[in-house]
Amino acid sequence: MNSSPKVSVVIPTYNNAQLLHETLDGVRSQSFQDFEIIVVDDGSTDNTEQIVRGYDAKIRYVKQANQGPAAARNHGVALAQGEFIAFLDHDDIWNDRHLETLLAGFARYPAAAMVFDDAEAFGVGVAPGANHVDPKVARSLLDRPVPIRRVWECWVASMSVVMVKKTIFHEIGGLHPKIWGLDDLHFYLRLAARFEVRFADYIGCRKRQTATNLLGLVGLTGSVDYLVDLQRNHLEVVRAVGSMRVRRRLGHKRYKLGLICLRKGDLAAARALLWKAYRHNPLNLKYLWRFMQAKQSHPRVAYGK
Repeated sequence: MNSSPKVSVVIPTYNNAQLLHETLDGVRSQSFQDFEIIVVDDGSTDNTEQIVRGYDAKIRYVKQANQGPAAARNHGVALAQGEFIAFLDHDDIWNDRHLETLLAGFARYPAAAMVFDDAEAFGVGVAPGANHVDPKVARSLLDRPVPIRRVWECWVASMSVVMVKKTIFHEIGGLHPKIWGLDDLHFYLRLAARFEVRFADYIGCRKRQTATNLLGLVGLTGSVDYLVDLQRNHLEVVRAVGSMRVRRRLGHKRYKLGLICLRKGDLAAARALLWKAYRHNPLNLKYLWRFMQAKQSHPRVAYGK
């Protein structure tokens, strides 16, 4: 008799003990119950371990040195016994039919490697009903494979809404642990370039918006890193999306990083980034103009002590 669960729920966490109980409640409330829970503690210094072990002794809790969420998710999948992997961020909350809905998608479309549903944002300053996927877009995604260009446009809210076949996760090499902030999109694109992706029209997750999960500079740097890696190592993605689209996006991200460096007074870095932005998209003369401005600027020289 096979006692392995159908689904492995992988929850990476870091210093979030105060909210983790709500996240685990959302898992426990699922209409589909054949799952295991794996919590990967990415080097927390709070009482995360106490909270998890006190919540349910059946939860598999593992702790690793702080390496980032991608490495934590990879660790969780390496321990998983389920046929399917469902990821959940440590501050998000699943609605009760999330797992049921995604599994129904796999049953209906056996060739699918990944199925995802929708998310509703909540938190301070978030309007009710702020769904990630626009209703018109949602209708266009139903009953057909999701094109990679839709994935490129970021119609997948986060790892909290996806379910992936474990064999496929391993086949494409998991998540890239060195890409921070956009490791999820990097993963989706690599998967969608080779395998079928489907969308389920259900609000499966309430995604918490807080000051601490706004990516900022880290996300912007990750945006450059994932695009550069696609160009170097995943030409199948670049071909499927369109090389000019990749170049334009990379140019835009490097331009924004260049402006940040300008504001900080790091002229050498700003010039390098702005020139690369222009080289990626020579038709955008704004990039060239900003580069020329930076080139003509000179750092101030301080006199005295």
